[in-house]
Amino acid sequence: MLFSEVFIRKPIMTTLIMMAALIFGAGAYFALPVSDLPVVDYPVITINVSYPGASPQMVASTVANPLENECMQIQGLQTILSNNTEGQSTITLTFDLSISVDLAAPDVQAAISRAAGNLPDDLPEPPTYDKDNPSDKPIMHLTVTSDTLTPGQLYDYGNTTIGQRINMVKGVSKVDVWGAKSAVRVQVDPDRLASYEIGIDEIASAIKNGTVIIPAGSLNGPLRAFSIEPQGQLLKAEDYENLIVTYRDNSPVYLRDVATCIDGTQNDVVRVMYYKDGEKWQSACVHIAISRESGANTVELAERIRDVLKELEEEIPGAVNLNVFYDRSIQIVDSVNDVRNTVFIALILVVLVIFLFIGRLSDTIIPGITLPFTIFATFIFMLAAGFSLDNLSLMGLTLSVGFLVDDAIVVLENTERHVEAGLKPIKAAIKSMKEITGTVISTSLALVTVFIPLVFMSGVVGRNFSEFALTVVIAIVCSTIIALTLTPMMCARMLKVSGGNVPKTKVERFTDRFVGILRDKYAILLKWVLKYKLVSIGIWIACVIWSVWFFATLPKTFLPTGDSGAIDGQMEMLLGTSTDEIQKFQDEIDLIMQDDSSIDKIVTVTGLQAGADQSTGLFYAVLKPQGAKGRKPMDKFVAGLREKMKTLIRGNVYLEAIPALQISTGGESTASGSKYSYVMKGMDSSILYKCALEFEKEVK
Repeated sequence: MLFSEVFIRKPIMTTLIMMAALIFGAGAYFALPVSDLPVVDYPVITINVSYPGASPQMVASTVANPLENECMQIQGLQTILSNNTEGQSTITLTFDLSISVDLAAPDVQAAISRAAGNLPDDLPEPPTYDKDNPSDKPIMHLTVTSDTLTPGQLYDYGNTTIGQRINMVKGVSKVDVWGAKSAVRVQVDPDRLASYEIGIDEIASAIKNGTVIIPAGSLNGPLRAFSIEPQGQLLKAEDYENLIVTYRDNSPVYLRDVATCIDGTQNDVVRVMYYKDGEKWQSACVHIAISRESGANTVELAERIRDVLKELEEEIPGAVNLNVFYDRSIQIVDSVNDVRNTVFIALILVVLVIFLFIGRLSDTIIPGITLPFTIFATFIFMLAAGFSLDNLSLMGLTLSVGFLVDDAIVVLENTERHVEAGLKPIKAAIKSMKEITGTVISTSLALVTVFIPLVFMSGVVGRNFSEFALTVVIAIVCSTIIALTLTPMMCARMLKVSGGNVPKTKVERFTDRFVGILRDKYAILLKWVLKYKLVSIGIWIACVIWSVWFFATLPKTFLPTGDSGAIDGQMEMLLGTSTDEIQKFQDEIDLIMQDDSSIDKIVTVTGLQAGADQSTGLFYAVLKPQGAKGRKPMDKFVAGLREKMKTLIRGNVYLEAIPALQISTGGESTASGSKYSYVMKGMDSSILYKCALEFEKEVK
């Protein structure tokens, strides 16, 4: 028995199967995760080591080198990049795409353990590692501000109450809190020390001995036992002022006599400035950047973070303002919704075109109903395969909408031909499927063959396009199955015996006239082309030449930048720049961005780099919604802001729009914090640095 005949003769069974597919497909649609692109992340692990006071050369030789030697033995390691600055070493390991970051983590921990014996003994803490890619942009930024609290108090709330709580959310790799925690700063007066003949070591010893936490045991009485907790920790500046440093002439010398104690921050060079359009700049601000783990879904993670923020808003004091500075998931959801609307519009247009040329509503329903059934059936397989609703998979559905109805139209037209010849609909449907089943399958296989090569592309680009190609292939296969089952069954039950004498509808008569006019005009043009063959050949050659020229001159990129509504940048001055100079440079940048009508929110940060060198800083800006008054398109805004930044003479500013679609890259792209990086190798560091400076001049 013919495969389609079973479904033709059992319409109830066919209907139930299709309704089940529709219901499960609808459930799969709401269960599919939403993302901007398929989840294809390079497995990247970052090792962080702190060695306060050590020079970059010392950090590289004593800390980074032993760790690098051990990490080289890890299987699947693609690249290793170490960035050594004053007191800090960051080693970025990029693994092959086929390796899971969770499987690579134990190997990295084992390498750290093996290197422990060769590391300096005075490291404040052992090396740690994070399963995050530093080249990936944070998915969410938060600002914590207050009109009454100090920056140190804000940092305590931002780091302990907010940052640590968010770090516990599943899918968060790290939470960067930009600010400085509160601390008491003791500013010693050298002249007073000299007059009392006191050394700086005595000051340090007095502070160390005066604020301690020591175990004091317990008291065990006849009825109850008590733990003794001496309050030896000093918390305020006024408490430190009353510390006795030493005795002179039988009189105590207090710390307030030789120094000034201030309630400040541990790192007083950190400066975070926040601005919102229509408001004043705020210096009492802490900025929090949240990064995701490899493979974590951005939209789902952002929803979990927002749920935590709602809980935190009830716990933090009223004087603390917690705001979402930037949420990348909003732009992702908006872009996916746009593509969803495109798919819906494409469905409507295809059905309208079918109705225009068929001319009868009852006949249009047969191929038209295959579209939703095919798409919802595709969602089932997408969920089973671990796909997501992203721009590429939805683009695949949009692309396939045009030919998903082709098989159904072929079945309809051939069956209707037999019905008009006098056969009853059921017999006509069976005979029709005997004639065209092979044709339907072969045409579908031809379409599938076009997309199969994309499935086997290698690398991160191939991984992204494989989901796109498989979505199209699944949709074509589902369309073929429905064309062999549901469509012939509907033809057998909905077509009516006409005997060839059914009058044409108004739509059919309009279509016939319209197509007739096009045919007549085309015939005139065709005769002219056949008469002047050389002209046709010349036009064809010109088109080929223009196509080659356009292909060579058009800019090329994997993904367009788009308009995410946010930019990030870096400020850079000469190596060794002081804190005052970088802060003046920060003020100049703040004024330029504040005057731009497109910007809604700004945050600028300096002083994050440890050590004496304070030559760098960073900033983020969020633009007003598209269509708002004064809001420029992203490309024009970035170009205009770059021109304004060129007027600055203190240093350089590098800025770029945060891409609307971001493809995962390896950790090696973070060498310069930009899109491209060059690696120079050499045995002699002095010669290498000299060549690097010459290369930098040529590039500029």
